Amino acid sequence: MFTREQLDQLVLDVELVLISVVQGVALSTLAIEGGPRIHELSPLTAVYLATGLLFVLSFWSVAIIHAISFVMWPMDLGHYFFYFALALLECLTFAQMDHPAAWFGGSLACFLTTSFLYLYDYRLIRARRLAFEGTEPRRALYAHILRHQLLEMRFLMPAGLLFTFVAWLAVRSNEGLALPFAVAQLAFTLVYVANFSRTFGARRRLLTAAIESPPLPRR
Repeated sequence: MFTREQLDQLVLDVELVLISVVQGVALSTLAIEGGPRIHELSPLTAVYLATGLLFVLSFWSVAIIHAISFVMWPMDLGHYFFYFALALLECLTFAQMDHPAAWFGGSLACFLTTSFLYLYDYRLIRARRLAFEGTEPRRALYAHILRHQLLEMRFLMPAGLLFTFVAWLAVRSNEGLALPFAVAQLAFTLVYVANFSRTFGARRRLLTAAIESPPLPRR
């Protein structure tokens, strides 16, 4: 029979392995699709490759932040299903380097799916509130988790959806706009990665304080 601590560790191990595997597959697809195009020295190809790498880093970093913050027993399969769907969409998007409109269409699908994942994870965060009660460091950690989840769900995801939708429409009408929109997308994605890196630093300090606070009896 498993203890609660063992089940929590099992869920976290599954989460970390799954994150690394699915994003490893996405990164491999990016390399396979981009490798034969390197000799072209096309600015658009270079931007696509940089943006694709940032896509992978962005999703991997936010997934790691979520994993160490609120992923625990009971295991939620729906949460993992989103990871598989996003990895598939990333791979399909990376395969569209020769089709700019399809690239932005795939990016739009990725943002839409990620937005649903944020909503789904928000429900999980609310359901795990009691696990953070009892000490001030744990309550501060929970407040940080909830605040940033809402911030990213209300602002970052809608901004990404709006940008990729506009880019998709524009590039469908005029493929000559692909490079300017691709450069803007690269900058946009870089902002995402910087935001998640900053969030991780703050979350790490709060997690350390919560771990060092007196242990609570398990419910």
